Order: sequence, then C-alpha cells, then structure tokens
Amino acid sequence: MEGFKVCPNCGGDGFTRHEFEAEKVELQCKACSSQEKIPDDKFVLQTYEDTNWLGKPSTTYYHGPCLDHTLFRKLRIVLD
Repeated sequence: MEGFKVCPNCGGDGFTRHEFEAEKVELQCKACSSQEKIPDDKFVLQTYEDTNWLGKPSTTYYHGPCLDHTLFRKLRIVLD
C-alpha cells in the first residue's frame, strides 16, 4: 500500500458506525468513499486530540496530507 494511508474515519473498514435514536446503522465512509485508504498526495482537513500549554485537553486542526491514525488520538477527517 505504498502511497496510501489507512482512512482514520473508518479505520480501513470502509464503513462508519452511527446511532440514530435507538437504531445502530453502518454507513459508507464519506472521507475515503469506502475505498478504505486515502492517497498520500491528497490534502484534507483533520482534527485530533492534544493537550495545550496548560496541560488541558484541546482539539488541534491540521490541513495537509493524511496523518497516521495510530500516532494521533481520535484523528478524524473533517468533511465539508
């Protein structure tokens, strides 16, 4: 899989799980279009959990090539 990263939104499964009222459903991943991977040369807006200079939790925004989902907590691709 050279040149691709595993999609952080679906975890390489191609589907995301959601709960609507009392029902659990699986939907196709919109970030990777159910392809399970993101090309390295595609720039996407991403968020992940981090700590600020006071040691409190904060959300970091990043726009660029897809980051490795194993290195960043709760890495997600933000969709328009």
